Amino acid sequence: MAVLIRKMQPSDLEPAVNLLAKYNMAPTPERSDAERSGLSIENSFVAVEGARLAGLASYIIISADRAETASLAVDPAFRGQGVGARLQTARLREMKQRGVRWVRTESDRPETLAWYVRKFAYVEIGKNPKKHDFSLPDVADWTVLELDLTALDLTQFEP
Repeated sequence: MAVLIRKMQPSDLEPAVNLLAKYNMAPTPERSDAERSGLSIENSFVAVEGARLAGLASYIIISADRAETASLAVDPAFRGQGVGARLQTARLREMKQRGVRWVRTESDRPETLAWYVRKFAYVEIGKNPKKHDFSLPDVADWTVLELDLTALDLTQFEP
């Protein structure tokens, strides 16, 4: 069965949060200082194989021409199959359609940072201290990346 990328639905929320929890990235709505306190269904995509959630990607609109990626996670059973790239491409396409030019991404995972730079032409612009123990507990800062979405040819990612 093929992995399908589609917009998130309310029924996807619980499995999505459970997947994010595997990476210590689940939203924590009870904490006002949380790195992520929610997951916006309307700005999220999921990868599904049948009834199984294979991954998710979301974003936040900051202003008319700026957005920030919020979550990207792939179930370990689906890693290495291009699911993350397909989710990333889906959210970038939607952001571009909404008029976003600049996309900011933060990560503390060296392999993820290298992937964003190599595959999507992000540029490192700095560091940002973490607010609490989120994602990798032994890394104190986020590495901040930025992408000029108008300069990225999304057709290169056609299925």
